[in-house]
Amino acid sequence: MPAEGGFPWHRAFHPLCGADPLTLASLVARRGAPSLRGAPTLAVAALMSLMRAPFTLAEAALDAGLGDPAQPPVFVVGHPRSGTTHLHNVLAASGAFGLVPPVIATLPWERRSIGPLMRPLVEPRLPATRLIDGVAMHGEDPTEDEIGLANMGPLSYFHALYFPSRFAEDWEEGLLQEGPPRRQARRARAIRGYVRRMAARSPGAPLLLKNPAYTAQVPQLLRLFPGARVIHIRRDPRAVFASTRRSLRIVLSEMALQDWREVDIEAAVLRTYPQVMARLREGAEGLPEGAFTEVAFEDLVADPAATLEGLWHRLALPGGAEALGRARAYCESLSSFRPSDNPLTPSEEALLRRRWPRELADYGTLSAAAGE
Repeated sequence: MPAEGGFPWHRAFHPLCGADPLTLASLVARRGAPSLRGAPTLAVAALMSLMRAPFTLAEAALDAGLGDPAQPPVFVVGHPRSGTTHLHNVLAASGAFGLVPPVIATLPWERRSIGPLMRPLVEPRLPATRLIDGVAMHGEDPTEDEIGLANMGPLSYFHALYFPSRFAEDWEEGLLQEGPPRRQARRARAIRGYVRRMAARSPGAPLLLKNPAYTAQVPQLLRLFPGARVIHIRRDPRAVFASTRRSLRIVLSEMALQDWREVDIEAAVLRTYPQVMARLREGAEGLPEGAFTEVAFEDLVADPAATLEGLWHRLALPGGAEALGRARAYCESLSSFRPSDNPLTPSEEALLRRRWPRELADYGTLSAAAGE
């Protein structure tokens, strides 16, 4: 949905308006030119990257001495459309964490300068609700890391959404964090730099971050940030498939700078989801107690009080009873909200039983609500 007034500001000021020139040039070199419809958007992004360059360089120099956060971050992970945003918002409502709002996340290179200046200009023009699911949006809401990381380097599943000429490859590489060693190393540097920059905004509290692209990389996260805690949220795979397919169609129609009509969304999701889950299973083995836990989306919706209490206990989350109470109150304020219903046909359900048997079985053992 466009913001008030009807103009689609998210197209004119695309998230890539926060990218650096090298990232933009790399995207075009690797994935080709934009379509006629996407060319003006890319031109605006390129112009903004050049106009921001002095600030980008100045802030990079100022940030060169930043160390790791004094308080290790808390990460929310899960395949896209598994409930990561809902859990992120619930935990953020506790008031116990440092958060990254949308405009600052989009401009990770200029968190001190242009980011704060742009907030009063951009936030009133943000869509009132998320394009993909109608969830309300506000200027202070916590934002997925990937919107910033996609602007800081070449390895991001968001690039599949912006330049879908090789959608399946970029979707898979971005979610599995695969690719040439140089790109992987640059990605690791981008993650460390992003977290250090954003943690400096709220030094008194652990940073709360969420990103589906971290799901297959839990051990790497813990190596980058010793003492970090990771929460994986899992959802009924059938709902994940239906919701991912629907949301990708919406996002591509709004954000793609190239023609996406030939993209085989279903094939990409069918192939990548079990790989992400397998990497998660492998990575979670042998992790230290208190570093990693899982919850089911359906349990968080059906019994938020018990689910949140378990999270706070297992991971020793900050803020104690007061923070837990605020998170519960937020859930109660959403009691009338229901996730979008995207029913599958019998043939689609049969297809998932053939392609994702392990994932369907694993989900049934995790969620108390799975059999309801």
